[in-house]
Amino acid sequence: MNQPNVIAAQPLDKNQPFDERERLAELHSLGILDTPPEEYFDRYTRLVAEIFKVPMAAVTLIDDDRQWIKSSVGLEVNETPLEESFCVHALETDMLEVPDTLEDDFFCHHPSVVGSPSLRFYMGTVLRGPTGQPLGTLCIMDTHSRYLTRVQRAWLQTFGNLVEELIHHGHAITAARQQNSQRGQRNTRTGLPDETLFGDSLTHLLNLSNKEERYLAVLHLRLNKLDEITRINGRRVRDAIVNCLAKRLTAPDIKVLAAGHLSMARFGAVVPLNALRDLFDVITPIVNKLSHPIEVDETTIRPDIDVGISLSPLDGLTPEDLLERAHAALNGPRSHHGVHVFSHEAEEISLRCHTIEQRLEQALIDNRLIKHYQPLVTADGSRIVGFEALARWEDQKLGQVSPGEFVPVAEKNARLSRRMTDWSLRTVCERAPHWPLQPCDAPLRMAINIPAAQFYQEGFVDRVLSTLEAHRVAPERLTLELTEESLLSHVDQAIQTMRVLRSHNIAVALDDFGTGYSSLSYLKNLPLDTLKIDKSFIDDVPHDSRAVDLVDGIIRIARGLGLKTVAEGVEHEAQRALLHQLGCDVIQGYLFSRPLLADDALALLKSWPRSL
Repeated sequence: MNQPNVIAAQPLDKNQPFDERERLAELHSLGILDTPPEEYFDRYTRLVAEIFKVPMAAVTLIDDDRQWIKSSVGLEVNETPLEESFCVHALETDMLEVPDTLEDDFFCHHPSVVGSPSLRFYMGTVLRGPTGQPLGTLCIMDTHSRYLTRVQRAWLQTFGNLVEELIHHGHAITAARQQNSQRGQRNTRTGLPDETLFGDSLTHLLNLSNKEERYLAVLHLRLNKLDEITRINGRRVRDAIVNCLAKRLTAPDIKVLAAGHLSMARFGAVVPLNALRDLFDVITPIVNKLSHPIEVDETTIRPDIDVGISLSPLDGLTPEDLLERAHAALNGPRSHHGVHVFSHEAEEISLRCHTIEQRLEQALIDNRLIKHYQPLVTADGSRIVGFEALARWEDQKLGQVSPGEFVPVAEKNARLSRRMTDWSLRTVCERAPHWPLQPCDAPLRMAINIPAAQFYQEGFVDRVLSTLEAHRVAPERLTLELTEESLLSHVDQAIQTMRVLRSHNIAVALDDFGTGYSSLSYLKNLPLDTLKIDKSFIDDVPHDSRAVDLVDGIIRIARGLGLKTVAEGVEHEAQRALLHQLGCDVIQGYLFSRPLLADDALALLKSWPRSL
């Protein structure tokens, strides 16, 4: 008999074969079946659907002859017969994943596949009662096939644990429902008010501030790269960091009127302002306090915090408007270190980012992005030693979308980040074998930018090597570029990955050098091949003596560490001549060429050398 495609989570003691009578007895004892909709459950269902970008998500409970749906997004029914249920097949494990139902012998003829809603993807994490009996699932579904990462499966399981907590606290939930109030609800990890209670506190503070004619700043604080911290250091370290931030946010000296824990990596806060000119004087100490390094289990983590700010009454009069606009501000430009103040421009940027996210994945699937190639030229101008491959995208609806817009959007979405990285590797490897080399020349290198989320991903090196092998490209032809900032979340892990890459003759370059934090303190430990000097340092060369001294110092440091240097953004012959004199190895910039389409880059390569 064919079996469903099951991917199980870590085995748990409670995950034992169950007695159906005991299972049903526990389910019925909770009094949750056939209860009205509750915001507690709906909030998590909406959040899961949003995070995983799926059209359907649900909290299901498996009765003796039916599947009852406690909460859902994208489903029009409240219950279905068991024969139409995917979730019933998950009860004997912790997690059931069907990446493509049409490719699964067990599910390809399932009623929900051949009929409405035409499921192509399903993943459900099992929800258990207080004694460990399986009750149902928290599941996500799509009409398109999907392949999730291990981290994404862990996310879904974490959300399932949160839903279990709601079920286990049925008496408190019932009391709250009868009172039609959600006051007193607090985040179970930090003890801070959840989004609803925080919104209630904000309503009260808004009423007071209106009477006193004072300004309030509403803060949406985002802890960046929390998923990477969790993947590298584990949940215990993650929880310790989140709890430390909660304590810092509520410390007496920080002068926060109200604080809330909005989601695992997001907090809310309200601070008073006597005048608008005081904004940064008030906010900066808060950001500095939150960003101070945290020591956990002999590991030092420096929290990377961004803060979105809206102001009452200027940006809104209701908690909903102010919280939404503080959130939207995070997509706008920084007004100060890590601080983003809401503007209508920021709101437009937020909407555009959302549209970009919605359209970028399909553009990658349809191969509508193209690569441009900018030459890397020896500082004396005698030969091209490689190209940096840069993504370009022109969308039918959005028009020309700059990399500065779509790359950050992709990097914040794990699925998009992986898809774009795989597309970049594949596209460059498809092109590289057709670019000629003279027998006496060193390998012509192709450089690709790699986001931190992918660099730390388990199996990343194997993906790179398999792509190279599939296209018969020698590893020494590839250079992977990373920014300083992308390495900071866990330097030790970065060093380990770099060493593995270099053991396969894949070069590693540190891009935009000098724009990150604590550069020199860890530079000596990184197994790098190349430093790329950021354009901001080159712009004032050779006319500014301080800029010249700074670039000279960087080149000397690189040479002392045995690294090559690449100067970015070189636009004038005087810059090239000085950089050559200082000992810079390679030049990149408009002086030689703008990024070119592949055929034009090949023509440039064939026509080199040329007179400067």
